[in-house]
Amino acid sequence: MTSTEDTQIQIACLPVAGLKNPYQWLMMQGLNRCSRLKAYNGVHDRFLGIISTVVHHRPHYLHFDWIISYYYRRWWWLTAVSVPLFFIQILVARYLFRTRIVWTLHNVLPHDTDQVGLHRLCQRFMARQCDWIRVFSPDTVARATRELRVPASKLRVVPEGDYTSYYPNATDRIQAREYLGLPASSRVLLYLGLIKPYKGVLELIQSFKQLHLANTYLIIAGKVMDRAYGEAIRGVLDESVILEGQFVPEDALQYYYNAADAVVLPFKNIENSGSVIMAMGFAKPIVAPAIGVVKERLSQQSELLFKSAEELPEKLYQVLHWPDEKRQAVGTKNYAALRNSRWEDLSALFL
Repeated sequence: MTSTEDTQIQIACLPVAGLKNPYQWLMMQGLNRCSRLKAYNGVHDRFLGIISTVVHHRPHYLHFDWIISYYYRRWWWLTAVSVPLFFIQILVARYLFRTRIVWTLHNVLPHDTDQVGLHRLCQRFMARQCDWIRVFSPDTVARATRELRVPASKLRVVPEGDYTSYYPNATDRIQAREYLGLPASSRVLLYLGLIKPYKGVLELIQSFKQLHLANTYLIIAGKVMDRAYGEAIRGVLDESVILEGQFVPEDALQYYYNAADAVVLPFKNIENSGSVIMAMGFAKPIVAPAIGVVKERLSQQSELLFKSAEELPEKLYQVLHWPDEKRQAVGTKNYAALRNSRWEDLSALFL
């Protein structure tokens, strides 16, 4: 008699992100809500993890989220070895084991890289081997098609689900401000996420300081990933700008979001943003650029999206001077909009 597992479509997910990255865990949960699918992590090995996964699990699909860890190394000589090893593993999986290769493209090209040629080589190779490539936004399709040199028919648009079931959210504004040592009557803007040059944090601080607003604070919370950039940020801090330059623990995220009147995410370029979805999950109005998936996810509050960096101070002033009731109403609309995208929506691509 055929077992249930034998009749299911087996999907091995790589690389293994672990619970520190809830995106992949929630994605697999969403896939497994479909009784015809069985999604699980493959073998955690940056060098031979692809072939090990195929040999040990014999999946129908290899689903990749990020491929950079398989070919890019700190030392150039190790990268020179890893690139052909990556190519060979993909080809063996596809042609020898008849495993279907699929890929969720989080960024058309990696951010903050001086190795564009290397990444382009590896990504275009990967794209050619894929049955399909999932992107999060229709806006990404044209750019990905040009960059990867694949037909648009290979691209599939499936937005990301939400994180409301994952992160605690049991505090209120008063408790959150007490926790962070902020005055209850103050106005508070929040940037929360990794701190890198392409995130536009330095420009955010400069825009905020132009406003010269009393009893108003900007919190920058997240790990500083570039030492020189971190020093540049520390050089422009004052008493109104609070830098928390380390990872925020999962159980503390609620205090930062609930203390904020609005969230600001001034990315210079972006294809997808978990930070936007996180802020929507905490029912916050969001100041962000009108680009890529951000423009679509936040279409219900388009008045807070800016088209150029010059508009950022104006948008900050605007959201800070709204009455509390309007900010809450916009945040509620953002929270409600999360219902439009579910983790299980990705299942359709495997069936």
